[in-house]
Amino acid sequence: MNRFNFKDNKVIIGIISIIVIIFLCVYFYTRSNIENEYNEIEEYEILQNVTNEEIEEEDKIIVHVTGAVQNQGIVKINEGSRIADAIEASGGFTDMADISRINLAYQLEDGQKIYIPNINDDNLNGEEKILEKEYVTEEAGDDVIVEEYESNIKSKQTKININTAEKEELEEIPGVGESTAEKIIEYRKTNGKFNNIEDIKNVSGIGDSKFENMKEKICVK
Repeated sequence: MNRFNFKDNKVIIGIISIIVIIFLCVYFYTRSNIENEYNEIEEYEILQNVTNEEIEEEDKIIVHVTGAVQNQGIVKINEGSRIADAIEASGGFTDMADISRINLAYQLEDGQKIYIPNINDDNLNGEEKILEKEYVTEEAGDDVIVEEYESNIKSKQTKININTAEKEELEEIPGVGESTAEKIIEYRKTNGKFNNIEDIKNVSGIGDSKFENMKEKICVK
């Protein structure tokens, strides 16, 4: 009787041992898979965050805001932003801002400098203030988009942006008359912006010789 019980106990112990071993194998196998899946998810999320940050960075532009704003200086805003967005990024207007002279909906491009007019800009000590060299686009408002300064004169010595220049401004480019200016504008409407100044040679009537004469006077932005 005792021998029978001993054998039965050995069988039971063996079965329990096998069950425990199977359980441990399943446990560690499952745990290993879960850890691998977790690591993969974590790596994917890290990669996704880096990718999203890169995409967001690519969609940003940098502009310089001066004049009647709370915090003058460089701001980073979304591509396609308006002057209103740049002002908001600069802390908003000051009490002296003359917003009647600004088109707040004007769309900005990377590298532009925006000057927010002051209500006292027009008159200084009872006399009309002569602003230094400025480039003003009609769409942006008066005295808003500023490219560079030169003491006490207002001239157009800056390069002409062939992506945005109107007909009259294009005609100031050496070798560009009324007909060629119209062709440049038509090319932009059909093909979009020029990627570089050399692309202007794709316009009918502008060859290497004419390009050599104009290349120092033009730019793309």
